[in-house]
Amino acid sequence: MAKSFYTFIVVPDASSRLRKLKLPVRVAHALAVIGVVSFFLFVALGFSYMKMAFKASDYDKLQSENTTLKIQKKNLEVAAVKLGEKLSNIEYLFADIQNLVENDSVAKRGTLNVPGVGGSRVDYTTSELLGPANLKDGIDILKDRTTEMESQLTLLQELAQKKASVRRITPTIWPVKGHITSAFGKRNDPFNEEATEVHLGMDMSALFGTQVHSPADGTIIYAQRKSAYGNLIIIDHGNGLTTRMGHLSRFNVKVGQHVRKNDIVGYVGTSGRSTAPHLHYEVRMNDRPVNPKNYLPRG
Repeated sequence: MAKSFYTFIVVPDASSRLRKLKLPVRVAHALAVIGVVSFFLFVALGFSYMKMAFKASDYDKLQSENTTLKIQKKNLEVAAVKLGEKLSNIEYLFADIQNLVENDSVAKRGTLNVPGVGGSRVDYTTSELLGPANLKDGIDILKDRTTEMESQLTLLQELAQKKASVRRITPTIWPVKGHITSAFGKRNDPFNEEATEVHLGMDMSALFGTQVHSPADGTIIYAQRKSAYGNLIIIDHGNGLTTRMGHLSRFNVKVGQHVRKNDIVGYVGTSGRSTAPHLHYEVRMNDRPVNPKNYLPRG
């Protein structure tokens, strides 16, 4: 039986000679099969290599992201510690300010009591409270402390504003600078030393014409001459508190005028029942005389 062949004619470049290549059919088929298998094997190896390359790239990316996350976590831990220290310092400062505000002797005279209420808005389970601490828990605690501090500072600000308002209408400054020549209470009558009387205020020695200052914010409700008081000014400071300044030489205000603490309201004189230039100064609560010295600073 004659064998079948495939004849391949090869024409080299720049040559007139032809070359023939005979391959048996079986060999040609075998080579074709090998070629096809090699092609698909090469393609499969190419895909496998590309897959491995992508995996390697993803791994490097994940490694880089993991390193970045570790750095960020470390930075967060450091920031959380620093924030905690700052919050602690703020809490100490807050406690000092709160102590100063609550122990203000002047503001205590006003009605500034605030009811004590509070509590957690989060229902923590016992296991959550006893569980191990982590960064998220630490951040949450700092957030809670920050929110709590904001609320407390808001309340403290409101309280301080109320106390500042009370201080503004409380007679805490000397209307004139001078010696006390007659204190509040019982004394000998300056015009009759054998008799005694109740002095309803405090006499402050000062030169004729010395400026007299308003001891607190208020409204002028009286500014005219009144028998023994001489030229008298009465200031209503609100909440039942009034002050009187007598024996003035002249006025610097009129009835209905609003004055602020330290405003000039008049000038020292010797009008009315007076032996020499001085200021007669009274403080009254609900129209009852009280010792002005209780409101004035020492000195």
